[in-house]
Amino acid sequence: MKLKHLFSSHRTAELVIKRRTAPHTKLFLVGLGMALMLVAAGAIYQYGLSVGGIEPFAFQRQSELRDDLKRMKEENMDLRETLARAQRTLQTDQVAYLELDRKLKDSDREINRLREELSFYRNIISPSGKVSGLQVDRLNIERAASAGEGAFRYKLVLIQALKHDSTVSGRVRLDVAGAQDGREAVLAFPAADRPHNINFKYFQEFEGPLKLPRNFHPTGVKVTITITAPTAQTLEQNYAWPKL
Repeated sequence: MKLKHLFSSHRTAELVIKRRTAPHTKLFLVGLGMALMLVAAGAIYQYGLSVGGIEPFAFQRQSELRDDLKRMKEENMDLRETLARAQRTLQTDQVAYLELDRKLKDSDREINRLREELSFYRNIISPSGKVSGLQVDRLNIERAASAGEGAFRYKLVLIQALKHDSTVSGRVRLDVAGAQDGREAVLAFPAADRPHNINFKYFQEFEGPLKLPRNFHPTGVKVTITITAPTAQTLEQNYAWPKL
């Protein structure tokens, strides 16, 4: 009895036996768990995108749009450079065109001047009407620049056609006819104390100012040539006042 009591008082704790798991099995389980977690996370992420109104593959589409935008920017830059080159070419062509146009206009003016000069000398040497003697070739009247209202200038050209064996001498004046204060009036140019004297065989030019009163309205001009040599005579030629 004493021995049974001794063993009872010194009885150890209950013995538990556990099965030991192999290391490779643990690794497999851990990997499987991580894979399941990744799949679950992906599913949750896609679900979140769907709930938020974002389609799957939206980020891929966004990347494609970025690429398209970059390509379009590059194409736009190329087009701008092409446009700039075209504009420079156009400007160069415009400058060349303007220069050519200027030269053509200068050439036209020169041709007209030469034609007028040729016609002028032809009238002296061999007039179309075969009329000889003293003639008025032309009378030009234009406004005087920066001379105020009623200020004009005239240019008168006289010629002797066909016959040039004698010198023509005499005087010439211009009578401007018009209305002043409701009455007819005539103004003589140049003044009586400063007449234009003529003395030539082929041609002679005269020019001077025409200063008209403020209330004078011209209607015409009469050129009066008083010849003293070789034969005394008077010639008159009437012109309408030009529309200036």
